[in-house]
Amino acid sequence: MTFQTAVWAVDGNMVDAAYARMMLSAATMGAQGVVGHLDCQVQATTPTPTAGIVITPGQVVVSGAEAPYQGSYHGWNVGNDTTLTIAATAGSPRSDMVVVRAEDPTWSGSPWGNPASGQILFPRVISGVAAGSTVPPAGQSCIPLARIDVPASTSAITQAMINDVRQVSIPQTQTVQMAAAGPASATNWNTSGSTIQWPPGATWAVPIPSWATRMIILWLVNEILWVSGWARSNIWPVIGSSVTAPTVSFPQTLISIQSAQGPWRHTTGGGGSVAIPASIRGTTQTFQFAQTRATQTGVMSADEGTVTSVVATFQQQAAVA
Repeated sequence: MTFQTAVWAVDGNMVDAAYARMMLSAATMGAQGVVGHLDCQVQATTPTPTAGIVITPGQVVVSGAEAPYQGSYHGWNVGNDTTLTIAATAGSPRSDMVVVRAEDPTWSGSPWGNPASGQILFPRVISGVAAGSTVPPAGQSCIPLARIDVPASTSAITQAMINDVRQVSIPQTQTVQMAAAGPASATNWNTSGSTIQWPPGATWAVPIPSWATRMIILWLVNEILWVSGWARSNIWPVIGSSVTAPTVSFPQTLISIQSAQGPWRHTTGGGGSVAIPASIRGTTQTFQFAQTRATQTGVMSADEGTVTSVVATFQQQAAVA
């Protein structure tokens, strides 16, 4: 067989189902999962827990696993799906997995008996998976949404039993780089024990993407000038207009210089990965550095030879809010 082409680009042609699935597979690079980070969450019924569960609206891509070059399937859950229930447990606990499964009967040897036309993607419960599982059993064309750990002698599913195991099929990422030179006049860091914004000028207005659920950073403060004494302090980045009550704090880095022996200028740095709360997604936030003394009162200073640099990457991961 020769190469196939996009037949809708030619008048009078129909789109073969297998070819359409291969196009979706190519467009998504074979990835599968939910499309958006809030899509298709599994929730308990409210206000009263029952044996039923709710799957929220959203889109999914499921990669075929039954045959070579099977392609991928797209599905859209319109409104809440309330068709599934979880069987009660007896004297032993059990873990079930809620999945979206492509049940395509057109492949040779396919176990699915649903009609060849109509709905292909279905929400299903795979009962009795291994404790702690995050992926469904191999060999099935399905993606995981949640694992439900049901205690013994339980018939009602609460939110605490539901473990979100969704993955975004093609997560969005965005990297930003920031840099700031130190002040023209040397500015000492704080030695009183309170928290201040330092180094001066290392503050930026950063737009947070609406889809960002995590922020990963690497940062450096280069050429800090040693002034006197045993200089010992913590420095860390924060998101928010106040360094004393920030919205997000990154891990602290300890800098400790005991004497003027060796380099007169020093470099420190750090990094970290933090969750971005839903309240600041899609807004512009202040990114800056906080500093406070750590037991010793020696002095370091930022001046025109000091440079603060940051490389930050926003990531999209499955989130429940």
